[in-house]
Amino acid sequence: MAPYHATYFVLVCSNFFSTEANPAIFLGSRSQHYSAGSHLHAGAVSDLLHELETVVGRDQRVATQQRVERLEGALRPMFQAVPKNSGNKVGLDGTRFLLHRLFVQRHGWIVNGLDAAGDAWNSSSPTDIFKQHGGQQLHSFFQNKVDADGFDLHHIAVLAATFESLVHAENIERLRSAYRVLGYSESEGVLTDEEADKVVRAYMIMYVLGHDHTSITQELFQEHSATITEMYPTWPDTQIFANEVRQAVLSETVGKERTSWESTLQVLEQIGERYGRWQDKECRVLKKQLQSMEMPGSGRVPLDKFYSGGMDDENWMFLESVPYLEQLGALDKSNPAHLSVVIPNYINSPTNCVASSKFYSVCCVDECEALVGTLEERIGSWQSTPEIITQLVSGLASDTIAAPRQLPNSLVQRLSDVAAHHNGQVPLHGRLFAQWMHHAFPRECAYPHMSGTTSPAVVNEYERRHGLEALASKEDMRRIIEQSRSETSANRGDIELPWSAHEELFIARPTGHGSSRETANGLLFAGLTGLVCTAVSVHRVFTPSTDSKASAWGKDHFV
Repeated sequence: MAPYHATYFVLVCSNFFSTEANPAIFLGSRSQHYSAGSHLHAGAVSDLLHELETVVGRDQRVATQQRVERLEGALRPMFQAVPKNSGNKVGLDGTRFLLHRLFVQRHGWIVNGLDAAGDAWNSSSPTDIFKQHGGQQLHSFFQNKVDADGFDLHHIAVLAATFESLVHAENIERLRSAYRVLGYSESEGVLTDEEADKVVRAYMIMYVLGHDHTSITQELFQEHSATITEMYPTWPDTQIFANEVRQAVLSETVGKERTSWESTLQVLEQIGERYGRWQDKECRVLKKQLQSMEMPGSGRVPLDKFYSGGMDDENWMFLESVPYLEQLGALDKSNPAHLSVVIPNYINSPTNCVASSKFYSVCCVDECEALVGTLEERIGSWQSTPEIITQLVSGLASDTIAAPRQLPNSLVQRLSDVAAHHNGQVPLHGRLFAQWMHHAFPRECAYPHMSGTTSPAVVNEYERRHGLEALASKEDMRRIIEQSRSETSANRGDIELPWSAHEELFIARPTGHGSSRETANGLLFAGLTGLVCTAVSVHRVFTPSTDSKASAWGKDHFV
């Protein structure tokens, strides 16, 4: 997907909370934000929120509170399935891990500072997102909390809600910039319907091209507005999507209110909520293209086929260079004579992110998240026995794997080996289990490299860091293709998926964690549900909601 690269614009927002917020126009209605099972009743304000108010002010506290209950509901299944300390709390690594997954699942957002980007999950604090964008006072507030004894579910939801408030403020800034580049004034009253359409269009141009909306000039905007289809070929579909959302949001709004500032902001907020899931259809098209060139059942495309259309097809999408693919973690070097591209690692890499803000990039939705999420929900714990996992996974379907199925004996044995490494239990949030899931779903679950061995980055950032071109030259592509043609298909041999015995736990297990009652109860629940539901399809998990590390190859052994 080389032609569509978004550039990160990382700006320091030292005074975010100077933006005046109207709680009435924050995402969703108040009634949507309260879910069953919360330890707070609707309208209650926790001690944490009271303390937050002293830092950000009452209006921002209210706006944050409105999001908390909804986010607690979204986080709860993941939170219940990760290791916690005796106070039912997680540390920095767990908080960062959960927040990253939350925003990927909900929006396809890769949040700057939350994504591990090839490093370990404990390599930085999740509160750093506020240090960069919300000011030192807000960063210190959350950092002091997590340093004390960790975060519980409510703490994590408040942190997530506060981040969403930052995104909301950026939406307001971008909307004001849309008015500015079009020569409109917020104070002049209600726009005509045609003018409101132009505002939405201007906003979306700045959004999908990743413009620094705070400094874009009218001249630059007009230039990019005139060439948007050349710069972003799927722009016509984006316009249709934005218009459909606008009509849905304003379906019960009449008269001049349809084109008011508040109504337009509501539309744009909903576009932002739904855009990641909507644009993911492009990722599925990419996946199907790669599958058509795949070595059967491997989740891998030979490098010569990856480049096969790059010589004469101006619309060919797969042009990333070998060094860049390696940094992305998308290159399988297990057979150095026959390099290949790992489909899910490529699809989920930064090269396929399409829109960006100073807080996040919109990237492909990780299909493996839905599969792991289903396991977490059914197991209800951070670890399980290989027998129960095998039973559940044999009933999991993806868009390329039918269920129920009989897992290969070799795959079942691999899981038993992982359990033996961990005293009979399989941790769900470790590299070995992620690797096992890659073998079970090679087109959906990425191969997990050891931390520190890859460094995924968007094209511009990779080229800045390394001084190398991110895209392969035609000479390089021709050499790889011709070399392949000189070899017989027999020389390729059957593909062997790499298996490394290196373990790396994404979330540290608190001292004393073993076969706890929580784990036992989760396993019992998983066994019962597994007997009732023999085939669990994840397609419903992907239904859009209106709320919306290269390994040490010399040490690896292969299946």
